[in-house]
Amino acid sequence: MLGLIEKDLRLTLIRKQTLLIFFAVALIMGISMEGSFIIGYLTILATIVAVGTISYDEFDNGFAFLMTLPFNRKTYVKEKYLFSLILAVLAWCFGVILNCIGNLIRHDSIALMDRLPILLVLLPALYLSAAVMIPLQLKYGAEKSRIVLFTFFGIIAILIFASKKISENSDVFARLITSLEGLSPFVLLAVIVLVCLLLTFASYLWSIRIMKKKEF
Repeated sequence: MLGLIEKDLRLTLIRKQTLLIFFAVALIMGISMEGSFIIGYLTILATIVAVGTISYDEFDNGFAFLMTLPFNRKTYVKEKYLFSLILAVLAWCFGVILNCIGNLIRHDSIALMDRLPILLVLLPALYLSAAVMIPLQLKYGAEKSRIVLFTFFGIIAILIFASKKISENSDVFARLITSLEGLSPFVLLAVIVLVCLLLTFASYLWSIRIMKKKEF
């Protein structure tokens, strides 16, 4: 497992010039922009970079070589989820630091503890992007997975737009939103984390199934 993580870390650092550009942009955005956009931006970027290591593994029939090494396919899948989580957490922490520095420069009076529940929600919610991308990447490869991913997020956007329209004309949605607003932020955080864990576990099982059926 540690060997696979080291491999992916080295593959990630190959693109250090691109990463430096992204972090320079993040630094400027974090200091100049209000809100928590920079935290989401860095977290989602980190998951994309982490999942992108699968493309490096596939390149030039690399899977056939990797599977000769002393680990099984389940370990390979587990490492991809763990590596994505590590990069997401590091990016989230870096984003929070940039956000705090920006708030100090702008003399923002809202304390970090007041924003903490919202900031904590971002991490599991955005990590779901890795849970979606990993099985798609394993099943369809880099090119086809992008098409499937764009289609998936397009459907999600349509559903969100449709639910918003329905909620505007439905008392049930209004009562549901009112009841959710009455809950403690940390209770909502616990619910979101639990849902994200269940969805990620389902994605993990799907990825293992895909990897076991994969032929090299």
